[in-house]
Amino acid sequence: MPRGSICEPVEVNPAALIRAERVTTAASDRAPDRFAHFHDAAELVWFRQVSGELVSEDGRFTLSPGTLVFVPPMRQHDFAIPGGGHAWVLVHLDPFLTNGLMARSGPGEAARCRAVSFDRRTAERIDGLFDWLVEVAGQDHHRDLTAALVAAILAALFAVAAVGPGAAASTTTDPATGALDRLRPALDLIARNPARALSLGEVASVCHLSEAYFSRSFKRVFGQTFSAYLRDYRLRLAAQRLLSSGERVSVIAHQAGFASPAHMTEQFRRRFGVAPSEYRAGRRQGQARDSD
Repeated sequence: MPRGSICEPVEVNPAALIRAERVTTAASDRAPDRFAHFHDAAELVWFRQVSGELVSEDGRFTLSPGTLVFVPPMRQHDFAIPGGGHAWVLVHLDPFLTNGLMARSGPGEAARCRAVSFDRRTAERIDGLFDWLVEVAGQDHHRDLTAALVAAILAALFAVAAVGPGAAASTTTDPATGALDRLRPALDLIARNPARALSLGEVASVCHLSEAYFSRSFKRVFGQTFSAYLRDYRLRLAAQRLLSSGERVSVIAHQAGFASPAHMTEQFRRRFGVAPSEYRAGRRQGQARDSD
């Protein structure tokens, strides 16, 4: 896996949970450019027509028609696909959407890149689920349906991955190391307790780096400072909890690590364009329209 991979910004609306698109290439198209990258959104790819490989820090996996690829958040990956006609569905998932399913699957299974194939009947079912996902993508009033569709796809993927047969062959098993691996302890620290007040010295220490080296490395790998990443993480977490719980805004502000409800509201408006209460109300109005 190349060490020069970069953090690709992937924006997934927390209200909609996913971003999905169908991708097709013509028989005359040249091979797509190689692009080693990672992002904090999880990724599902359903390959309908393809040849090539998934190249990841968890190994190289053969791609063929009917292959389902799962890339967890923050895993380096790339696709080596030759020129010609191909077709796939690309789905990016809000990282908080996959947390529960990934926890139930076991850290070993859910924390690694996967590429699996299915029997014909299951493949037809998966194909239909992806068509449905594309139809509801971006519609926040279909949030519950979206979550159910993603859950069904991930359950099928992890069931095959756990059994073994059907898994696309991996030609290497040595995970790559690099700048991202050295920074993972800081990301894990945030995820375990987002409300905790974190100093630069503390996060640099868990990575066994000096503050100056940590800051330079984080900015180079993620394209933003650690404080900006932490703020964005907390805002996405707050948005998720506003939609999935009935907790008061003040409670969510505390859980997400903001100094006060007013501070969260100020940052939330800058990020999402509305106040937290308006964001939640818009979701409820969408649910009401969907039930009419």
